[in-house]
Amino acid sequence: MEPNKNPQRPQFTVTPTPLRVPPPKRESAWKKMLGPFAIIGVLLLKFAAKLKFLILPVIKFLPVILKTGGTMLLSVGAYAMVWGWKYALGFVLLIFVHEMGHVVAARKFGVPASAPMFIPFMGAFIALKGRMKNAHEEAEIGIAGPLYGSAGAALCHAAGMALDMPLLVALAWSGYFLNLFNLTPVGQLDGGHVAQALWPGMWLIGYAILVWMAVTHPNFIIWMLLVMSLPRLLSLFRRRTPEEVEFYTITPAQRWKMALMYFGLIAALAYQMHNAHAWLQPVHGQ
Repeated sequence: MEPNKNPQRPQFTVTPTPLRVPPPKRESAWKKMLGPFAIIGVLLLKFAAKLKFLILPVIKFLPVILKTGGTMLLSVGAYAMVWGWKYALGFVLLIFVHEMGHVVAARKFGVPASAPMFIPFMGAFIALKGRMKNAHEEAEIGIAGPLYGSAGAALCHAAGMALDMPLLVALAWSGYFLNLFNLTPVGQLDGGHVAQALWPGMWLIGYAILVWMAVTHPNFIIWMLLVMSLPRLLSLFRRRTPEEVEFYTITPAQRWKMALMYFGLIAALAYQMHNAHAWLQPVHGQ
């Protein structure tokens, strides 16, 4: 320190000290790890907000998607244990096409219909949430399933022959048989609904066919159909109410149209079953 030259005014020298800057805060490992995901989440939310008109319908029909899709997967798994997953998948898809034929026809006539529900080894069903106006509408909805199902089997048949794939032709044969069986004019089978527009007495013929099948090829499903078909069969022997008389009143043109569709489809299915069997037998030794 230099000597003070002015004793009246003391002087001081100050040594400056550097500013102390606090050390940067260290980010936690969790923040580092979750940070990118948070950014992605924000972007997805913004994108979803713009596409809510697409997302909301999916959410609305999610229960239906889960029920139909879930029971389809369950059926595929059950059939796969017997026939393998490829055949099981194709068979379930053919049943789905059949059931969607009913759904499309029902909505055409303004009758709300549920999505198909599958039951392993028993097929599938839809629930109609309304009443048909007359027997002709019920017959149209009933035959739509076999029409769609037969078309699906025919496409499978053509693809199998074009690609030389016996599995597809075998699936087509199964599809033809499934739709032909459903045309049996009895009870709640599709043929039973069609018979209402032709001649309800056909239920007696259909019931006799089921009895013959139950005796020659005992099967739980056949016996169950016999029991379920009894109420409709017994209704033939009681007097109809005025509402029932009105329900069964259809025009001759509607009756002829349904007869041509019904018996024509039966003939086509029998012919296609023969063709599929003939293609599989000698050429591929199935």
